[in-house]
Amino acid sequence: MDYAILDFVQEHVRSPALDAAMLFATHLGDIALVWLAASAALIVQPKRRAWGIAMLVAVAVTAAVGMLVLKPLFGRVRPFEALEFSGLLIPAPSGSSFPSNHSMVSFAAATVVCCLPKDGPGVRIAKALAVLIAALIALSRIYLYVHYPSDILAGAILGVCFGLLSVGLVKRLWPKAFLQS
Repeated sequence: MDYAILDFVQEHVRSPALDAAMLFATHLGDIALVWLAASAALIVQPKRRAWGIAMLVAVAVTAAVGMLVLKPLFGRVRPFEALEFSGLLIPAPSGSSFPSNHSMVSFAAATVVCCLPKDGPGVRIAKALAVLIAALIALSRIYLYVHYPSDILAGAILGVCFGLLSVGLVKRLWPKAFLQS
């Protein structure tokens, strides 16, 4: 199934316009820059500081577990290597394929945003935007042929779990901060 989806995308979806969009999306996830910026934007707001810290924890822990534990544990060869695909649009990533760290980190951060208390239309927009960005980053990894769809799905599920755990941890360690939000 993984190969069928990858091949379908390459044969029927890939286009110059989407190439540019997917390159942009994947670069948003590089070194979690978009999520670090989002956590900083939350941290500078006293009312949302705890949420920003929860996002920072989610991003850091998820990235570390993915790169230092899960990827070495599973050691899955990336699809472009397994299939000797020569049409990469980005430099060949190193490390193994499973799970997708871009997806894990993005969905961990988006989950923290989705846990923000309802506080008007701005928060609803932020939640939708966070999920949209996480999904685009994740899908870009399939489009660019550097991850299997199952890497993305596992990364998204693990990311949601890490996001929820991070919110729970920060709430437990700093409960008064969440009462203010």
